[in-house]
Amino acid sequence: MTLLSCPAPVGLSRAKNSTHSQTNQSMKRISWRRLMSVLPQSVVLPLGYAPLARAPLDLKSLFLVQRRLQEDLLGCEALWTMFVAAALSYRYKTRLRPFPRSCQSIDHLCRVLADVPRLETLHENLLLCDYQSCTPNVVRLLSDVLVDQADRVSLTSLRPREFEELYNHLGMPTPDRAPTQIFEVRSGKENRRAAAYSLLSKQKKECVRLGFCGCPLEKLYALLNAECLPEGKYLELTSDVNEALSRSKPQAGLGGSLCGSIIRCVAVVEFVFQGNETSPDKRHVIVRDADTMQVSYLMIYGQSCEEHEAEMELMTLPGRKLINWIGSFEQDALSVGVGLLIVSSMAHFGSSFFRLFARTGFHILKRGLL
Repeated sequence: MTLLSCPAPVGLSRAKNSTHSQTNQSMKRISWRRLMSVLPQSVVLPLGYAPLARAPLDLKSLFLVQRRLQEDLLGCEALWTMFVAAALSYRYKTRLRPFPRSCQSIDHLCRVLADVPRLETLHENLLLCDYQSCTPNVVRLLSDVLVDQADRVSLTSLRPREFEELYNHLGMPTPDRAPTQIFEVRSGKENRRAAAYSLLSKQKKECVRLGFCGCPLEKLYALLNAECLPEGKYLELTSDVNEALSRSKPQAGLGGSLCGSIIRCVAVVEFVFQGNETSPDKRHVIVRDADTMQVSYLMIYGQSCEEHEAEMELMTLPGRKLINWIGSFEQDALSVGVGLLIVSSMAHFGSSFFRLFARTGFHILKRGLL
């Protein structure tokens, strides 16, 4: 379901400079070092490199990156955000699959990531024919992730007015909290797992189901790109999109990203139900075979840091009022605190309710002692 039109790409052309075309001065020969200094960095080669035929390859990659950004900047932002999260994760060996071909090691990759500008800024610079903001390493890495990866998987953004149409198309209830962005996951011709699932879903149309999974960005990147689930691991899906959102913990995004500074994500997963493990209430399903599932859509919930901080203050306001009200009884604070600690010690099931009692009791006991 293609929901965005693709504007025509902007060619990498330069205006001819004819300011000094008619002069009476004799023409001066430009030295090789001077010529190398005025060329764009993406085509500059170290002195001593003979094969100048390699230079246009960087320009070609830069042009493909520019075209991809112009087609769907928001989709590129989401994919790049997940890639960076996977690269900076301590589980990068299992999350970052496949590893970028242009980088020799994770240290090399991190050094290149430090030089990558904001994609929105890069897109504006390329439209103005400013190619100085990209080094050859940055161009190659962006080409690996945004261009070459499209042969396996890519993201296409949906317009906000199309969200309700998607809910009706999937037969899912409208989420209590509307996502800020929704992306359609598209599989390329080199995606073996997508081809296997497509064949299986056609053979067992009556067994196709829909589930939701709230998980970190780096795990989503692995789900989109890896050929299989990690050995001994599984994917737990729920039938309630709001429950999936509650399981997705807020995570820091890229600075200045269009997706938001604080991000939560819910994956809409289509799977073939064939002997899967289910919970007693039939609301949760365990998927162990990656060939029986595919991520169809990604629902992104983005916030600014100020919005997230305000939301956290609203959530903690009732607890603060309770502590302040109990703490106002200064004479009885010590006895109330001891009583709450005794009650909390009687709960050996680790209930969150009694854990809240324990924290409140300790706080009141401390205030009473001080």
